Amino acid sequence: MTQQEERQGERMAAASQAFLAEGRQRLEDAAGAQSEFLDRIQNSHRKWLDRIQNEANLAVDFANKLTSARSLTETASLFQSWTAKHMEMASEDARRALSDTQDILAAGARFWTQLGGGNGTGKGH
Repeated sequence: MTQQEERQGERMAAASQAFLAEGRQRLEDAAGAQSEFLDRIQNSHRKWLDRIQNEANLAVDFANKLTSARSLTETASLFQSWTAKHMEMASEDARRALSDTQDILAAGARFWTQLGGGNGTGKGH
C-alpha cells in the first residue's frame, strides 16, 4: 500500500468517525428533546387532573352547604360565592391552557428541530 493510499484510508476513517459522532449527537439531542416534550405533556396532564379534583371538591362542598342552608338569603349567598369561585377558576383555566399550550408547542418545536438536524436554536450544527 502506498503512502497516498494510507493517507486516503486515514482520512476516510476520520470522516467516518466524525459522521458517526455527528449521528450519535443528533440522536442524543432528539432523545432529549422528545423527553422534554413528553415531560411537558405529563406535567400539563397532572395539573389538569388536580384541577378536576378541585372542581369535584368544590361541588361537594357547595352541595353540603346548600343542603344545610336555612334561608333564601343564605342560599343566594352560597350561589353567589360558588359563581364567583367558578369564574375565578375559569380564568385560571384559560391562563393555564394558554401557558401549557405554549410550553408544549415550544418543546415540540425543539423536538422537530432536533430531528431535522438543528441544535434547537434554528441553526444547524
